[in-house]
Amino acid sequence: MRSSIDLFDELAPHYDEHFAVPHRRAYDRLAWEAAEQTLPPAPAHVVDVGAGTGRWSERLLDKGYRVTAIEPSPGMAACAAARLNGRPGFSLLHRPLERSDLATGCADAVVAMGSLQYTVDPVDAIRRLAGWLRPGGVLLALVDSRQALVLELLRSAKTREAAERSSSRRGLWRIGTASAQLHLLSADEVDEACTSAGLEVLSVSGLLVGASVLGRAELERQFKLDFERQLARERQWSAVRGWADLGKQLLVSARLAPPGGSAPD
Repeated sequence: MRSSIDLFDELAPHYDEHFAVPHRRAYDRLAWEAAEQTLPPAPAHVVDVGAGTGRWSERLLDKGYRVTAIEPSPGMAACAAARLNGRPGFSLLHRPLERSDLATGCADAVVAMGSLQYTVDPVDAIRRLAGWLRPGGVLLALVDSRQALVLELLRSAKTREAAERSSSRRGLWRIGTASAQLHLLSADEVDEACTSAGLEVLSVSGLLVGASVLGRAELERQFKLDFERQLARERQWSAVRGWADLGKQLLVSARLAPPGGSAPD
């Protein structure tokens, strides 16, 4: 896997601006809505994996949570530090997930919004995150969907690349002169990774199913025409488990059950 650090260092100064684009704003909002329904009440301790510039960490702090942010990119970590250092309940670890040795059972929740696909092995990464959860703690993770990308490439007549992405299970994100490889996952693979880590899967949803149903260009047009109306459609489509792989992103929520039984809802 080609490291993502150079790419995210290049993105860091203007990273927040990427979420002004309607489709990114939409999936970020849908993921945050899911987080509000899934996370335990504040002042629970949340580990924000791949915290970037601290966008989600800031939201969590504003809600009264205690946050440990993990970010390997020097540029992103510097932005997060400038934004949040000094906030009560906030700490920042500037290191890769694979070298972040938090205490077993230290967290009430772990969020990983778009970071696991850049790890060496997402299955091992989920196992590590599960180890940080206390019994009853929850994991919320967002990753890129392999099937949705393949469909997008086929729609654009990029048959050879579609076949390559499908077989290699890897994508490539390029910004300027920097690029990074990422793992492309399926809903079943995410489900199995959580289950093998000892987690109870609560849901696996596809975010931006419209990218596969309508096509990327038409989805963006619908968001520009009426953002809230298309967002409402996306909420409905994301609720259908069988359509999860059609979403550009896969959002999984899972829970570590206490010994001898299920955690309370």
